[in-house]
Amino acid sequence: MSTDFQASREALGARLRELRASTGLNGNAFAARLSWPASKVSRLQNGKQT
Repeated sequence: MSTDFQASREALGARLRELRASTGLNGNAFAARLSWPASKVSRLQNGKQT
């Protein structure tokens, strides 16, 4: 069972994934544009990081 907190993280991840997909960039290129590590983008998209 998912908590409200986990559901929010998953919703954020889904939205970030939609935004990334709309740019046509892969995860690495998207992360570079944000000046973030690619691992952070991955963790956010998968609901593992807030």
